[in-house]
Amino acid sequence: MKARIAEKQEVAEETLSVTYDLLGKEVSFKPGQHFFIHLINPPYRDEKGSRRHFSIVNSPEEKGVMTITTRLRDSAFKRSLKEMPIGTEVEIGPIGGNFVMPDDSSRPLVFIAGGIGITPFMSMIQHVKENALDYTITLLYANRNRQSAAYLIDLEQMAEEMPNFTLVATMDHDPDWPGETRMIDAQFIKEYVPEFAQCLYMIAGPPAMTEAIRKALTEIGIESRNVVIERFIGY
Repeated sequence: MKARIAEKQEVAEETLSVTYDLLGKEVSFKPGQHFFIHLINPPYRDEKGSRRHFSIVNSPEEKGVMTITTRLRDSAFKRSLKEMPIGTEVEIGPIGGNFVMPDDSSRPLVFIAGGIGITPFMSMIQHVKENALDYTITLLYANRNRQSAAYLIDLEQMAEEMPNFTLVATMDHDPDWPGETRMIDAQFIKEYVPEFAQCLYMIAGPPAMTEAIRKALTEIGIESRNVVIERFIGY
């Protein structure tokens, strides 16, 4: 279906958020799902084509739009996306993906995000906040520094407003960051998740990061059925 670029915003260093106006159409999705974008007559082209899929950042309660956030890279698709002006028409759809929250809110959730892997969790956390749902969520969020940490200020504010949401941000290359600077490993998880054995873990980020976290969870006895992974592969 057709959609139109309604807003573009840099939400972190070399990180672009793009909101698409759905032109009056009603679209349903679950927090954590993704959708495909096909650029029409993009200014740059390469062998990978002009179609990609991205996690939806906004919550389902925000009607009439869908927002993506992506790191800017030197691919034809990303350069085109950066240069396309407000009002540009694109083709979007379909919506898909199984990286979604469980219906049962009684079990604690641990979200582990590396870099741009924060995007599906933004939709989930906003959905929980806007509907006053009783999920208990701990977010472990790893970045190099504050400048590259998309939505950090928004997450800090939500952590203050939501009694059942805990944010633990770690920056491993930021000498002025007053908080955690360690990589997220088995010991890190045990320290910040007291009931770590009872939780469901959802992980999103680059493949190397998600694999390291999977191994760390195995190390502390978390079975694979209690781990859901979304691997973000750069374009």
